[in-house]
Amino acid sequence: MSERFSEGFYKAIFEGCSDAIYVIDPQSSRILDANTRAWTDLGMSRERLLQHSVISLQQGVENEEHWAQIAEMIYACHPQAFTFIGRHYHQLGTYFPVEVYTSVIEFEGQPLFLSIARNLDRTSSQREAFRTKDARLTYALNEAVDGLWDWTIDTGEVFFSPQLKRMLGYLPHEMEPTLETWSEAVHDSDRDRVMAALDEHLSGRDDSYSAEYQMRKRDGSYIWVRDRGRVCQRDEAGNPLRVVGMVHDITRSKGLEDQLREQASHDHLTGLLNRRAGYIHFSKQLSYALRYNQSLTVCLIDLDHFKNINDSFGHLAGDSVLKHFAGLMNITLRKSDSLMRWGGEEFLLLLPNTEVASAVKLIGQLKEKLADNPAELESGEQISYTFSAGLACCPLHSQALDALIKCADDALYTAKASGRDTILVSDECGIEQPGLF
Repeated sequence: MSERFSEGFYKAIFEGCSDAIYVIDPQSSRILDANTRAWTDLGMSRERLLQHSVISLQQGVENEEHWAQIAEMIYACHPQAFTFIGRHYHQLGTYFPVEVYTSVIEFEGQPLFLSIARNLDRTSSQREAFRTKDARLTYALNEAVDGLWDWTIDTGEVFFSPQLKRMLGYLPHEMEPTLETWSEAVHDSDRDRVMAALDEHLSGRDDSYSAEYQMRKRDGSYIWVRDRGRVCQRDEAGNPLRVVGMVHDITRSKGLEDQLREQASHDHLTGLLNRRAGYIHFSKQLSYALRYNQSLTVCLIDLDHFKNINDSFGHLAGDSVLKHFAGLMNITLRKSDSLMRWGGEEFLLLLPNTEVASAVKLIGQLKEKLADNPAELESGEQISYTFSAGLACCPLHSQALDALIKCADDALYTAKASGRDTILVSDECGIEQPGLF
C-alpha cells in the first residue's frame, strides 16, 4: 500500500466509524481532534468541539486534579483500554449516556489518549450489566440524577450506578460491586440501625426499605443520604432474590435542618443559648440541683452603659462588644457553668454546685478578666466596658425557677441603681448580703 493510500485509508476509517472518536491531550484533557460522529453527537461544529476538553464535555470530571487521577488510571490500564459508562454534554445543554473506551497511543514520540465513545441513546448494544438485567430498569437506574443500586442477593453482586459513584467521589471503574462495599461505607454509628431496617424489609415485615444515614466518600469525609429500596424479585418460596434502590444526597437539607434547629435555640450573634432554650436548660439544671441537694447560683448580668457604646461607636461596634463578652466569658468560665443571652445586653449565668460566696468570688474574677481584655474593633480601636450583676441562689432564696430569676433581677436593678460595675446578692427573705464588689 502506498503511503498516500495508507493515509487516506486510515482517514476514511476515522471518519467512517459509527462511534465518536476523540484524540485527547493526557496533560490538559484538551480535545486535539475528533471525527465527524463526535461533533454530530454533541451538536457542535468541529471548530467548536476543538475548543473543549474532557473536563467541559464529560459530566462528573470536575477539575484538573480529578482529570489527573483519571489519566493515571488510563495509563495503569495500558495496554488494555480503560472502560466506563459516562454522560457527554450536548450543545443544547442536555447530557446523553455513553460507553467510553480509552487507550494510550504514541504519535511522534508523544503519548496521546484515543477515546471511542458509543452513544447509548443510539444503540441497543449496551454493557453487560445492561444486557443481563432488565434493560429498561437498569437504564433508568443509570440515568437517574440520584445514585442507584441493584443488588442480586444470591450472588452478592451490587450494581452501583455512575451517579452513585460520582456522588461518593469515585472514578467510574472503582467501587467493588459487593454488599460489603456499601455496608462498610455506612457510618459506624448508623450501621446497625440501617442493616436492621434492610432486614425488616427482606423478611417481609416492612413493605419497603428506607433509612437516613451518613455515608463515607472516597476521601474519607461523610455525606448524609436518604436510601430507599424495595425487593423486585422473589423465588417461589417468597425469598428475596433482587433488591433495587435509590440513594439521595441530603447533606444540604440536613445542614439547613441543623442550622434551623440551631437558630431556634441559639442567639445568632453570640452563639449562646437564647432565652427560650435557656429556660429549658435552666429547668433541667434546677431539677438536678434539687434532686441531689446541691446549690445552684443564678446570676443576671447587664453590660453597663451599653446604649452609650451604640451611640458613640455605632451598632456594629455594639455587636462586637456583645460577641467579645460572650467569647471572653466562654473561655473563662468553668465547663459546668452555662452562659446564655437573656435579651439585649443582658445575660443569664448558671453556676451549678456553687454557693453564694463562691459565686461572688467567681464573678469578681470575671470582672477582672474583662478589665484586662477590652473589646477591639476592626479599626483597631479598643472599647473598655464593665458589667453589673445580680445573684440569687437555690435553695437559699427559692426553689422555684421564676422566683430565682426575679430575685436575681431585683438584685441587678439595685446594683445598676447603685452606680453600676457592681455585684449584688438578692436580699429576699432577709438574706444578709455576703458582700459588694
